[in-house]
Amino acid sequence: MKEKFINSSISLINKYEDCDDLKIKKLKYGLEGIYSLVIKISAVFIIALITKTLKETSLFLLFYAGIRTFSYGIHAKSNLACWITTILIYNIVPLIFKNIHIPNTIGFIILGTSLMAMLLWAPADTPKRPLIRKKHRIKCKIISVIVILIYTIIYLKSNNNIINNCLLYALIIQILFINPISYKITNTQFNNYLYYKKTNTV
Repeated sequence: MKEKFINSSISLINKYEDCDDLKIKKLKYGLEGIYSLVIKISAVFIIALITKTLKETSLFLLFYAGIRTFSYGIHAKSNLACWITTILIYNIVPLIFKNIHIPNTIGFIILGTSLMAMLLWAPADTPKRPLIRKKHRIKCKIISVIVILIYTIIYLKSNNNIINNCLLYALIIQILFINPISYKITNTQFNNYLYYKKTNTV
C-alpha cells in the first residue's frame, strides 16, 4: 500500500516536472513521512473514538503540534518504537489524564519549566535533520518561547480542566523530548548542527 502510494505520487509529479535521482530520493523520503503520519493519525483517532477520548486526544494534538513544530525534539529510532510511543502518548495517557485535576501550583511549575527548557534546549534537532542555519534556530527558539507565553495566558484564562490538562501534558512530553538526558538515554546525538559542521569542515 505504501509503495503504491509513493510510486503513483512520483509518477504523477514526473508528468509535470522532470526529476533526477536525487530529487526522487527526496520525494520518496517526504512521501514516506506523509504516508506514515496519515496512517498513525488515523489510528490515533480511531482508538480515541473507541476509548471515548476524542476531545482529549484532539486538544492534546493541537497543543502538542503548536510547541513541537518549532522546538522539534527526539524521534523514535524504529517504526515499531514509533507506533508504541504514538499510541502511548496520544491514546493511553489522555485516557488517564481525563479525570485528573492538576493543582495550579504544579501547573505553574510545568509552565515555568517549559519556558526554561525552550530557552536552554530548543530547537532540539536530530541526526537525520540537523538544524544547520543559525538564523532558523534562533527564530525557532523565539517562537517556541512565544508559544509557551501564549499557553500560559490560555492556562490562566481557562477554567476548563480538560483544556488545562491537555496543555500541560503536551508541555511535559515536549520537555522530555528536547531534554539532553533523553537524547543520552536513547543514545542519540544532541545539538547535531555542531556535529554536522565539524564533519563538513574536515
